Amino acid sequence: MDTNIIIENRFINQKLAPITWLDSPEDIVAHFGAMQAQNYGQALWTVGSRLITPNELAVKTAINEGRIIRTWLLRGTIHLFAAKDYHWMMDLIAPKIDKICQPYRTKLGLTNEVLLKASEVVRGFTSNGPVTRKNLAEHLAQNQLPSAGIPFAQLLVYLSSRKIICSGPDETYQNTLHIPAATRDYSRSEAIGELAKRYVQSHAPATLKDFCFWSGLSVADAKIGLAQFPKYGDFFTTELTKNPVTLETIPLAGFDEWIIGYRDRSIVLDEVWHEEIITKNGIFRPAIISAGKVVGKWEKPKKLNDLEADYWKRYIQFRSML
Repeated sequence: MDTNIIIENRFINQKLAPITWLDSPEDIVAHFGAMQAQNYGQALWTVGSRLITPNELAVKTAINEGRIIRTWLLRGTIHLFAAKDYHWMMDLIAPKIDKICQPYRTKLGLTNEVLLKASEVVRGFTSNGPVTRKNLAEHLAQNQLPSAGIPFAQLLVYLSSRKIICSGPDETYQNTLHIPAATRDYSRSEAIGELAKRYVQSHAPATLKDFCFWSGLSVADAKIGLAQFPKYGDFFTTELTKNPVTLETIPLAGFDEWIIGYRDRSIVLDEVWHEEIITKNGIFRPAIISAGKVVGKWEKPKKLNDLEADYWKRYIQFRSML
């Protein structure tokens, strides 16, 4: 498939084209299924850059009110996803998280006894409302449970995958009782199909390898999910656009789906920019794209005067820097 066709269609499906912007943070997240979000501040702009009216407070409010969940999901990393998708996504992905994390848990001494005790302790501790990471660690320490370093982090991942905790207001943790009950019971194959649908509608054109990387599913499962879509060469997609759009210059957030959402990033990330944008320890820095390709990197500005180019206008509006 021609590179320009790929970039143009991704630009539309990723909701980066002005004609595709949405007015609700949760609608954007639901369109993607899940959006990488380990850097909280950058994750806000990941969503905000796709809003009709970019507003940081609107994204924070959607997270704080529980309409968007921020916790460990695909590939065992932190993502944003809609509360209405919480149960079927967690049920599908939790076994994958266990498979990734089990060797670390064994090595760290996180036995079933420890995990079950921690589950009961944290369930009780969060019953009265959200708690900070510091307060949660202190409470675990008081109960002779892991409270620092990698053991603590692995324990949090476990508690999240067991639907005991998730994100709370202002980067806290809370129990999951506020999340609405599932409105539909998905079979495993139906959940795989729905996850594939979200991926293709938000990332296409994309390959089998791209979907396997993004979802963390096996090749066999990924093929089941993608079977519902037409294929052009190696690329699965929905109907290709016949109406060209202007590829705006955009400052993307770190870990933005435009780059991290694919196994093969060479279409938008030239080799000269690879080490500038992706660090050796897997951190994806904020990037500037023009005509869909990375042309620079950037850091959060300290003052308005640092943002002179026209393409910063929406970011300025988002951060209320006027």
